[in-house]
Amino acid sequence: MDSGIFSRTVVRPEIMKQPMFSKEKFPDFEKISVEIGFGNGENPVHLAVEEPDTLVVGIELSFSCIMKLLKKTSRLGLNNVRVLKGDARFILRECFDDGVIDGLFMNFPCPWPKKRHIKRRVTNSDFMDTVASVLKTGAFFEVVTDEYWYAQAIRDSVAGNKVLSVDSLEENPGRKIRTKYERKWLEEGKNIYLVSIRKKSEHNIERIIQGAEKEMHCKLPGSEILAKDLKQMKGSGSSEGAVHFVFRNTYTDTEERNIFLLECISTDEEFEQKFYFKVVNDPGGAMIKLDATTPVFRTPAVKKALQFLCESLG
Repeated sequence: MDSGIFSRTVVRPEIMKQPMFSKEKFPDFEKISVEIGFGNGENPVHLAVEEPDTLVVGIELSFSCIMKLLKKTSRLGLNNVRVLKGDARFILRECFDDGVIDGLFMNFPCPWPKKRHIKRRVTNSDFMDTVASVLKTGAFFEVVTDEYWYAQAIRDSVAGNKVLSVDSLEENPGRKIRTKYERKWLEEGKNIYLVSIRKKSEHNIERIIQGAEKEMHCKLPGSEILAKDLKQMKGSGSSEGAVHFVFRNTYTDTEERNIFLLECISTDEEFEQKFYFKVVNDPGGAMIKLDATTPVFRTPAVKKALQFLCESLG
């Protein structure tokens, strides 16, 4: 595989100004199509080959699936594919501008049948609100599932959204490309259901992150922070509404002895991040900042964690 495929294809949205996907930032492409959970990558590769003027963006949590897609794009020499690793519920909302996506696809998403997982379903109203925001007016969202009850639930959830409407719910639709699981289910005699959703009018939503261009640090003049001070922070944190954070382990630079890392885990509306604060002592005092080796989205929880740390150590 072409070693340069990573830098050309895999995107690091944590270190970029958001929203990073807009028509202004990708003027060389006529359209933007997005697939959530692309699995083996059959659909994004098909789209990229069939529509070279379309920027095809895949969002996926599985590293092995990302590697499979990269191998295919490298072999075919495709330059119109981008990949983002992470939670699609968060990435779709934070990284895409209002009205920028021409086509959104989900092939066989997990139906999350248990009640405690209801917020993870495609039917969740917050997710549908995000879809209504990032799609262009007149653009479509297609969901394919092998569960009829889930297809019905998706159709019914759209009825509660003012700017989305269901075009159709088809059984065993004819499609140009079939995924691995689709072929498997059909061979086993199962039915496949396609829910086609359309955006009717303009809509926008509020984003929560601050851009990567905003520095997050604090200076404690005349202070020296020791390892024991940071170790005392372990287990402390805060929980307010949808914003949570907790401090964990401390690590010391064995050579310098004046540089420390403090592990932190934060959550914003179920979006979890693990990162480190770097503490550097110098003659002028102590500097606390985000460690550059663990890129992180600048969310409210991250900001509050920094404020809490600086106030506790200052």
